[in-house]
Amino acid sequence: MGVVTDLALGILLVAALLVVVRLVRGPTTLDRAAAADVFVAVLLCGVAVLVARRGSTVFVPVLLALSLLGFASSVAVVRFLGREDPAREPREHPDETPSGGSGS
Repeated sequence: MGVVTDLALGILLVAALLVVVRLVRGPTTLDRAAAADVFVAVLLCGVAVLVARRGSTVFVPVLLALSLLGFASSVAVVRFLGREDPAREPREHPDETPSGGSGS
């Protein structure tokens, strides 16, 4: 079991290094956000391998916290990048008021 977990940790280390390169180089904010999300996933896998190696469930709450952090950060980035400037985007119906009312 020790050889398998060592190999898995080595592969995860290489993956983490490649993800850090993508995180630094970009080129867009969305690329960096995706790289950060993948980095959290690689970190989760690393902690899971350590849990399997030690046979202890001490780090399971850490796994839960990291997974919640990854999910919340992904949602926050998508919401931030998904906002569109309402002044630039034309409305579907020109006679519609900005508040969504009928205009009367």
